[in-house]
Amino acid sequence: MRAATIMLILLVLRSSGAASPASTTSRAGTAAAGGRGAGSIDEAAVTGADGGTAELAGARVPVIGPPVGAVLSAAYATAGFDHDPGAGWTRRARLAGLVPWVTVRTARDTSWQDEHSEVGHGTSLEVRATWRLDRLLFDSHELQISAIEAARQRERRRLATRVIRSYFTWRRAAGVALGAGDDRVAARAAEATAELDALTDGWFSNELLRLQRGASGTRTRQTPAP
Repeated sequence: MRAATIMLILLVLRSSGAASPASTTSRAGTAAAGGRGAGSIDEAAVTGADGGTAELAGARVPVIGPPVGAVLSAAYATAGFDHDPGAGWTRRARLAGLVPWVTVRTARDTSWQDEHSEVGHGTSLEVRATWRLDRLLFDSHELQISAIEAARQRERRRLATRVIRSYFTWRRAAGVALGAGDDRVAARAAEATAELDALTDGWFSNELLRLQRGASGTRTRQTPAP
């Protein structure tokens, strides 16, 4: 009887010793997982929602500036893309068929006159006009015009991509409330403004100044007198 009791106590102690490391391991794994989760949250908070633009995070201020459509129109006008000359080129190329090709040729003739026994000299003038009426339907220069139009469309799309990227870079940087130590944000806004000025021949800064002055005057009128 006493031997059976001792064996039962030993089995209970062995079972408790085996379960204790497992619980410790489980708690350690849970703590490690919790630590990794907290680290992930902190990293996401530092990185920012747009993936690497933490320097633009901060309190936002209202942005006063021209819309992107107006900036694109100014850039197109500066680059000469605000109109399509292809239709005019095609029309003039076809109407050129109504203008004749004029050639002029002169010749000198020499003849012998038996009655007077002398040599006669004469000068002849030939004028010829040629019309190419087939050009009224199609002119070979239209192929060159089509190639030029395709190249202009490609350059217009490249210009639009560059203007849109610079515009929203400026808008994001200008929307951050600048304070002490925000030199990188201010430099990014200045760089985007300079690029937009180059693309619009200075129109962007002039329009931005005009809008800011108008907004300042509106706020002054709305402020009640003391």
